[in-house]
Amino acid sequence: MSYLYQKKSYKKIILNTEDALASVGKATSGTGNSEFSFTKFNTISVKEPSYLKVDGISADITTDAVWSVKLDKVNYNKASYYNSDLNGLPTIITRSFNGKSSLNLDGVALELTPQEINEVKLIILDESGNGIDSAKISLQICIEEIPRDIMPN
Repeated sequence: MSYLYQKKSYKKIILNTEDALASVGKATSGTGNSEFSFTKFNTISVKEPSYLKVDGISADITTDAVWSVKLDKVNYNKASYYNSDLNGLPTIITRSFNGKSSLNLDGVALELTPQEINEVKLIILDESGNGIDSAKISLQICIEEIPRDIMPN
């Protein structure tokens, strides 16, 4: 048996909320920021359809709240994504931190279309619509090219 090696593009990105341009966004007034825009990175070229996956996330949050992280400013294949919260932005992770970090999260992947990414925006809210106040969140994502043998025609 022999295997053909297919070189795939793979990019790893770490986003820390303390490095972002933060705004209150849709957070309940007085609960902190919920929108975090990242622009200080080299352009990320996605030349082929690719998967965006969350590899790890950590936060200095000790509440039992369930937090959702949505992604904006990145193009994705809308035909391969379903969201039941009546918000058109894809949810890339939902977690309760309780002072812990998470790795290898759910195996969920968002299919990206070819593009040049110059900005990434995260929207982070708990189930009550609260922002993260003074907490810090670090998110590690990867963008991996989809192997051609599993690409739909």
